[in-house]
Amino acid sequence: MAGIVAVTGATGFVGRHLIDRLVAAGWQVRALVRRPDADLPSAGVTPVPGSMEDADSLRRLVDGVDHVVHSAGLIKAAGRDEFDRVNGYGTGLLAEACAAQTAPPRLIYLSSLAARTPELSDYGASKRLGETELADRAGALQWTILRPPVIYGPGDRETLKLFRLMRHGVVPAPNLDGARMSLIYVGDLCAAVLSLLAAPVAGGGTFEISDGCTQGYSWRRLAAAGAEQFGRRVVCFPVPRALMRLLAGLNVGLAYLTGGAPMITPGKVREIFHSDWVCHDNPLTRLVDWRPAVMIDEGFGRTVNWYRCSGWI
Repeated sequence: MAGIVAVTGATGFVGRHLIDRLVAAGWQVRALVRRPDADLPSAGVTPVPGSMEDADSLRRLVDGVDHVVHSAGLIKAAGRDEFDRVNGYGTGLLAEACAAQTAPPRLIYLSSLAARTPELSDYGASKRLGETELADRAGALQWTILRPPVIYGPGDRETLKLFRLMRHGVVPAPNLDGARMSLIYVGDLCAAVLSLLAAPVAGGGTFEISDGCTQGYSWRRLAAAGAEQFGRRVVCFPVPRALMRLLAGLNVGLAYLTGGAPMITPGKVREIFHSDWVCHDNPLTRLVDWRPAVMIDEGFGRTVNWYRCSGWI
């Protein structure tokens, strides 16, 4: 039976899809937002102004709720401290707030596959720190961690850059033999969360989930899927690691001068040139009534169609 769900990251790419699905399924939704006038995707959602660094707002967010879905997180930051403050210690504050409730809600944390190899980047290290903080501060709280790979779908501005390049017939790819990755369509990720909310699952589980392609995808396979959508040849352009390192250094320097947060960093380059970002199994399917339904060709089709209808490409 539907109850009250608190959601962090409500105005982000995944959060917006998740809230729409929760509302459609009959859940009452309470959403953490940085601004009181935040544009929430669904009517009837109760906003709670605050942030992942504000313990008081987190306590207000989770007071009396049945479940918490933690999807907030930084994907770029000025440095390691900022990543850790939000992705790491912020997750710990949320766990403490939940554990302090008379009837603690169950917490679902949307981490990242990058947490599997935290030594590669500040981002991955901060997501692993968030997982550790959750486990250390949860007390008797029941929790589940999902580690999705690359998430794509309608409304995503990060993978939009890749689709725009595909439209022009090129995919920059690391000059690395055998590199493969998993993907998951945003609707499938949201469906997995809703299945967890509906089913009793023992606490302490960490699950890698993907679209079910156990061997993952090569960059050439991504290019072929893009070629099908745009009706043209799409070529993989191999980018040397040294060039990516140079671009990352320039990007970090520019961000330092302008006060921005760089997306391409030395850590991101190490992630890009890591050969294995494949989820080889979907263990969650053995515990809940969830199966990925959207593979790459259908998912790319839905995404490109949305981008076209929205005037993004």
